[in-house]
Amino acid sequence: MIKKNNLFPSTTVRICISCLLLCGCGGSGSSSREPQEPGSTQPPSFYWEISSPEEQGMDPNKVQEIMEYVLDDDFNTQGLIVVRGNKIVVEEYRGISESTLSGLQSVFSNNDWDFDIDEWRNTWGTRDQYSLVTSWSTAKSFASSLIGIAIEEGFIDSVDQYASTYLPNWTGTDKENSVTIKDILEMRSRLQCPLGGNGGSSIYYQEDQLTPSIERDFNQDLPDNGWVYCNADTMLLGEVLLNATGFDAMEFGERYLFSKIGMTVEWWRDGENKYLTYCCLDTTTRDFARFGLLWLNQGVWQGEQIISSTWIEESLKPAAKVNWSETIEYGYQWYMHEGLNDGEDFLDVFAYGAKGYSTNHITIVPSYDLVIVRNSLYSRNINVGSESVRTGDLDDLDNANYHLTLYPGNLFIRGGQVYLMDSSNIKQFNSEAMVKGFIESLIE
Repeated sequence: MIKKNNLFPSTTVRICISCLLLCGCGGSGSSSREPQEPGSTQPPSFYWEISSPEEQGMDPNKVQEIMEYVLDDDFNTQGLIVVRGNKIVVEEYRGISESTLSGLQSVFSNNDWDFDIDEWRNTWGTRDQYSLVTSWSTAKSFASSLIGIAIEEGFIDSVDQYASTYLPNWTGTDKENSVTIKDILEMRSRLQCPLGGNGGSSIYYQEDQLTPSIERDFNQDLPDNGWVYCNADTMLLGEVLLNATGFDAMEFGERYLFSKIGMTVEWWRDGENKYLTYCCLDTTTRDFARFGLLWLNQGVWQGEQIISSTWIEESLKPAAKVNWSETIEYGYQWYMHEGLNDGEDFLDVFAYGAKGYSTNHITIVPSYDLVIVRNSLYSRNINVGSESVRTGDLDDLDNANYHLTLYPGNLFIRGGQVYLMDSSNIKQFNSEAMVKGFIESLIE
């Protein structure tokens, strides 16, 4: 077994990266209170217990059927974990499939592009429980959790405070005393979102991602309930946290969250050393499952209240319908499902989750005691220095740091053009079908 993978894409892999990157997910008001030292009151070590579907009341045949769907060669699933009864009942890892490699080779050949199948195979090869995956926008739910902890610890008064209290650059502008922390959490800030799909992805290409997030225009004519998904909003939460506590998102998270539940995290920064709180938190599939289990258990971890149950309740109050589904609502950087649709049938059940680009999702179904984590194949490339800093010109990938995931389907995207890989039908992964399938394994 490989204990940990260092995943550095070769030159031939990089031809597709520009379209895989995010296409698609003490200042004023600082508190004088000193955060506690990490590890000062550590709970006993947590070890995952392994169970079987049968032991947790799940039909093993139905579980096997949905696992075969999730692990389909075309979906590029790197990690899958299902937790029930606080135990892992399903855990699978895999690298790139030979059929995907064959499909990519065909696409490259048809377009006269260089393709070294062995380099691709080495880059996207074997994965296991120690292999890193990335959050993409799942990190937004972590950033929201840190804001909730900061409120509970007394560093921030409430979500109803104006964000300008902690964003001094807004003083004297039309944004002062206009946008609350709650507005930002709910993606209703009325600030102009940067260009690019998936919530203004253009900021990911910039060395300084905080300044354009702060300096956006305010449009007070937008309705207060107008929901606009925007990465730049969540980027502001990191600066609010820094100026409220005196600690950046990573250090505050390590003191109050990550170390408490045993997560080992690498969080990407921009070229100005600001943490990308809207995305790009790297850890393992198991560690993402820890975070999901913490939320399933109402913020309690081994007897310690890490996130207040009140914050969890408030976070899951629907603020607005998302603009791409009639059955999904948005809260404090969390998605709430009124039901699950597999494309054929609708299951009436409440589920909520943290969602990231390329279906890097954590889904929680309280009524069935389920946490389901699914991650796409991931690779990170550090060409400048030795740390996870998004820096360098992405037109010159040999001198840039970046990360990417393979698309969860049999498509290859380059320059906005979609290429179908050796198939007469487009296949795209349906996360609702996955969750619905695991729930139905519990229904008689």
